[in-house]
Amino acid sequence: MEKHKKLLNINDLKVGTICAKEIKSQTRILIEKGVPITECAINKLRDIYFCNKIEVYCEDDNDIDNNYDKRIKTIEKVEKNFSKLSLDTQQIFEDIDHLQSSGISEVRKFASKIQKELEHTNAIIKDIVIYGSGSDTIYRHGVNVAALSTILGKWIGLSKNDLNLLTYSAILHDFGKTKIDKNILDKPGPLTSKEFNVIKNHPAIGYNYIKQIKFLDKSVSLGVLMHHEKSDGSGYPLGLKGDKIHKFAKIIAIADVFDAVNSDRIYKKSKKPFEALELIQKESLVRLDYEYCNIFLNHVINYYMGENVLLNNGAECKIIQVDVNNIRRPLLLDDTSFVDLKNEKDLYIEKLIL
Repeated sequence: MEKHKKLLNINDLKVGTICAKEIKSQTRILIEKGVPITECAINKLRDIYFCNKIEVYCEDDNDIDNNYDKRIKTIEKVEKNFSKLSLDTQQIFEDIDHLQSSGISEVRKFASKIQKELEHTNAIIKDIVIYGSGSDTIYRHGVNVAALSTILGKWIGLSKNDLNLLTYSAILHDFGKTKIDKNILDKPGPLTSKEFNVIKNHPAIGYNYIKQIKFLDKSVSLGVLMHHEKSDGSGYPLGLKGDKIHKFAKIIAIADVFDAVNSDRIYKKSKKPFEALELIQKESLVRLDYEYCNIFLNHVINYYMGENVLLNNGAECKIIQVDVNNIRRPLLLDDTSFVDLKNEKDLYIEKLIL
């Protein structure tokens, strides 16, 4: 069959597709015309290329549909695997006494399972935006936060050793919650100040357990201890500021917010897709690490490009462009025309749809 050209969203590209027009970033050629697109090239385009459409050769009109079906299946696979990993996390937490005496081997094995999933970064981000961690504020939340933290750690440029330690810390970050009274932890209504003070102690509880695991680097327990500290000193349990907070804790804090805001809890409903990003941006000005938040936002918005969304008026549109300075109001495309939410103040995005 004779090849013809098509414009594809970056998220619809698949390995082996032939580039029909050279792709440049300023004066540097990223991909030559006629060259097959690799997985590495796709990831690089997501990270640094800001055009939403890529011109490629297609042999079959069903290419896009088939690729879309593949993406759906990948998200479903991630959801299934993360659910299983949640059960594994619970088992690790229940065996903490054994873990303290046997060392880090079980944590290392578990971390490698999570890191293996990171080849599906796009699906992981979509899965968390769509499903979050639900009412499971410990185990599934821990898996989501570990995956997001490791992804962010890669974007920041951490070494392989630091990435491993960060994954360990993120997996274990909420262990202390297992020692909190469930009547307080799962309370559907507002907490009293006394109850909130009990909750605020979970990082210290976790730290006191985790630091006893043999052969575990101190940075792991520090990430656990400090993941609720804030840059302005308003966090807990120590009220630390800025550079006093360990870098692992700063990363985990961003992943923690992103998953929590995208999740239904007993006491609240999940926020709309772009509200999580907007909150992280707002918090970066005072409470979260500004540099790490910028890296997270500038990378993660690329994974929203080309996705379908449902508006509050019932219309379905495709995301064309996201302005990091006005995250909640991107440029969309419906069946016939562009919809610029910056100019449509009565419209807003209800949810991301598959």
